[in-house]
Amino acid sequence: MDFINTALVTLSQPKGFWPSILNAFKGGVGSYVVAVILIAIIVRILFSAVDIVNKKVNMKNSAINEKMRPELEAVQKKYGNDQRVLQQKQSEIYRKYQFSMMGSCLPMLIAMVLQFTVFLTLWNSLQAVSNFNIVDKYENMKNVYANVIALNDNEQLAISYEDGDTLTLEFDENELGEKTMSLILTNEATSKNQAINGIKVEDLSNETVLDLLDKYVIEHYDDAVANSVYKPKAYSQQILELAQEAAKEYYKETQESFLWIKNIYKSESPTSPLFTKSEIMDYLTKYYKAEDFTDIAKLEEEKMFDCVIGNNTALKEIKDQKNGFYILTIIAVLSSFLSTWLSNKLMKGKNSKTNANGQPQSKMMYIMMPLVFGLFTFMYTSLFAIYIIVGQLVMIALTPLTSWVVKKWIANDAKKQKAKDVIDVDYRRKDM
Repeated sequence: MDFINTALVTLSQPKGFWPSILNAFKGGVGSYVVAVILIAIIVRILFSAVDIVNKKVNMKNSAINEKMRPELEAVQKKYGNDQRVLQQKQSEIYRKYQFSMMGSCLPMLIAMVLQFTVFLTLWNSLQAVSNFNIVDKYENMKNVYANVIALNDNEQLAISYEDGDTLTLEFDENELGEKTMSLILTNEATSKNQAINGIKVEDLSNETVLDLLDKYVIEHYDDAVANSVYKPKAYSQQILELAQEAAKEYYKETQESFLWIKNIYKSESPTSPLFTKSEIMDYLTKYYKAEDFTDIAKLEEEKMFDCVIGNNTALKEIKDQKNGFYILTIIAVLSSFLSTWLSNKLMKGKNSKTNANGQPQSKMMYIMMPLVFGLFTFMYTSLFAIYIIVGQLVMIALTPLTSWVVKKWIANDAKKQKAKDVIDVDYRRKDM
């Protein structure tokens, strides 16, 4: 089928820095998944430059800490009972080795703030983009469904249709280039096809959609139990089935999947890839004015959801599918752990039991980030899970290179310092 994208409420793409970049990339590559992968690669490469500076400062501080440790331990042992004198002696040692506690922590703090800011803002933007696409797809399914129901409002159909005849739905294009749909009535005896009531596929208001469903689909709606009961009227049974099938076909033809993930806009979990009523109602509140989303408006939206999605038997196959099996969560946790382990393995000194700041290696750093990444991939859109995993894999690939650059940088600084020390010694000898 050939569908036109329209929506029943006024939807607007999320705005801001990341949504603008995401939509620009998506417009170029045609897929949000590819856009997210490219953004993850670019962001991680840019952060690798920050990582190099951070690691260089940390390794330099680690070397200074190794040199200061014996003296610090000695003054701690000697002046441990007099905190004022102890602090004075420690300050003297720091000045001797030109060590600044603030200077040693500042690069790390800057890197953490930058990465945390990108992490949260991009997560929020990807979730907003996912929510928008879910609502947009639902609104268009509602539109397609209601347009098929509208075809039932036709005297010619009532005159021509008899039991045993077959109705099919056909999408076409008129002379103005507008998408149209019409019913094709096939008589079993003569196998003759007859086009019935072609209409233009266009925006319908929520009121129009609800009127159509009330007229041809919904027999009774009990507000107390919020449950629609269906009973076909006149010649609407086949029309109803066609509407359900049209909504399903629209969903399938516009669905964005990736590998085993059926719906990239939902979390990769063993739940249906189809959106739920609670999700739709929650997301729709962002597009209604507060004064317009009354209890009556909510009930009307619930009615329409029940018709288009909830009681749509054509969607049973999709409802029974699994959107994933937490594979992305597992990969995110493992890749985060591997990234942390590899970085520390390559950067710490030989047989060293301390990190780059001279502190004992903490097991918490091997636990905290994997847990954070696992939580976000478990709960939120698959797009963000893909971003996290790609970013971690790129980081793992770049870690040997960044570590080599840092070590070369430090070795070059040490060589320059040694040459400077030799020159200083020579000058002193000449003065003598």
